[in-house]
Amino acid sequence: MHADTTLCYALITGASAGIGKALAQECARRQIPVLLVALPGEGLSRLAEEIQDEYGVSTDYLEIDFLQQDSVMQVWQWCRDKHYAVRMLINNIGLGGRHLFQDLDPEQITRMIRLNIQVTTQLTRLFLEELKAHRPAYILNVGSAAGFLHVPYKAVYSATKAYIYSFSRALRTELKQQGIHVSVLCPGGVTHKQDQVVHQKVNGWIFRSAHSKPEYVARVAIEGLLRGRKMITPGWISTAYYWLSRWIPSSWLDQTMYRLFRE
Repeated sequence: MHADTTLCYALITGASAGIGKALAQECARRQIPVLLVALPGEGLSRLAEEIQDEYGVSTDYLEIDFLQQDSVMQVWQWCRDKHYAVRMLINNIGLGGRHLFQDLDPEQITRMIRLNIQVTTQLTRLFLEELKAHRPAYILNVGSAAGFLHVPYKAVYSATKAYIYSFSRALRTELKQQGIHVSVLCPGGVTHKQDQVVHQKVNGWIFRSAHSKPEYVARVAIEGLLRGRKMITPGWISTAYYWLSRWIPSSWLDQTMYRLFRE
C-alpha cells in the first residue's frame, strides 16, 4: 500500500479493533489520512484497504508487537523512512482484564505496564518534534474512567490509567503554548467483544448504561480532541464516574466499586 507523503497523518496504535478501529474510521470519515499500527494477524491490511476504499483517504499500516523492546523505535523509524508527516498521535494501545491482583502472574503485570504506560510515554516523546513541525498538532491518550475510580479486580489496570490521566494533564500544560493540543479520553466500558455483548444481555440496563459503542466513543473523542478539550468523557456514565470520584467519600466509593466488580 502506497500512501501520499505530502499529507499530514493521524497515527493510531491498537487500530485493528474496538476503540482503535473506530477512531481510525472516524478520522478517515473526517478526511484525515491515517496510519494504522497493531499486532500482526489482526486483519490490519484488510482494514486499511476498507478505509481507503470507503473514505478515499490516504492510508497505510504497520504490523508490530509492542511487547518487543525496540518496537516503539521501529514505528518512529517507519514513519521517517516513508516520509510520513504525523500531525495527530492517538495512543490507544493497551491491555485490560479483570482479576484479583493475587491471581495475576508477574508476566501479566509486566505486559500491562509495558503496553499501557511505557509504549504511550515513549511514542509521545519520540514523535514530539514531528508534531511540533506540523502545528497545530494533537495528542489523544486513551485512558479510562477506571483511572480515577481505583477499581478492585482491576488494580494494575486502574493504576496504569491513572498514570495516563496524570501524564496527559501535565503534558497538556507543558505543550499548550507550543501549538500541540493534548486530550485524555476516559470512557467507561466499551462494547466490542463478544463476551461483553453476552454479559450485557445477562445484566440488562445496568451494563448498557455503563457501556458505549466504540463508534460513539470515537466520534465524541475526535470532536473533543479537535476542539481542544483536556478530558473527554463519552456519555453520562463516565462523566458521573468522574464527579463521583471527586465528591463522594473515597471509603464509600471504594466499597461500591468492589461490590460492582466482584460480581
